[in-house]
Amino acid sequence: MSIVQCSRPTAKIVSLMTLISAAALGPLFGPTVSLADDAAPIVNEKFADLAPGIKLLRAEVGQNRRDVVAAYMLLTKSEGEIFWPLYDQYRAEQHELGDRRVRLITDFIANRDTMSQEQAATLTKDALAIEKKKTSIKEDYVSKMSKVLSARTVARFFQIDNKLDTVVDVQLAARIPLIY
Repeated sequence: MSIVQCSRPTAKIVSLMTLISAAALGPLFGPTVSLADDAAPIVNEKFADLAPGIKLLRAEVGQNRRDVVAAYMLLTKSEGEIFWPLYDQYRAEQHELGDRRVRLITDFIANRDTMSQEQAATLTKDALAIEKKKTSIKEDYVSKMSKVLSARTVARFFQIDNKLDTVVDVQLAARIPLIY
C-alpha cells in the first residue's frame, strides 16, 4: 500500500469530515438579519440532511459575529444607526455568496473520489469566481460605507470582518480533504 493510499480517508471518515466541514460553514455566512428568504442552504443532494443544521449554525454564529463586530466597532449611537443597516445588507450579500460556496464544497466532497478532470477544472474556476465576487462585494461596501462613515470606521470594520473570515477559512482548510 502506498503512502497516498494509507493517508486516504475511508468513507466513514469522509462522512465525518463532511459533517465537521458543514459545522465549520456556519460562521462563513451567518447574517443576523437576512434580507433574502430563509430557505435552507444549497447543498449537494447527498448532504441534504445537513441543510437544517447549517441553517441553525448560520443563525447562531451570525449573531455571535454581529456581537463581535459590535464589541470592536466602538460606534456612537448615530454611527450605529448608519452602520447596522449597511452591515445587514453586506452580510446578506455574503450569505448569498456563501450558498455558492456551500454548494461548491459539498459538490467537491460528494465527488471527491470520482471527480473527472473537467469537474476538477470547473471546481477551480468556480472557487476563483466566488473569491472574485467576495472581493467585489467588499469593494462595493467600502464605497457605500465610506460615503456615510469615517475612513477609520470603515477600515476598522473590514479589519474585523477579514479577521473573522480568516478564522473560518483556517477551520475549513483544516477540515476539507484534499482531492486525489
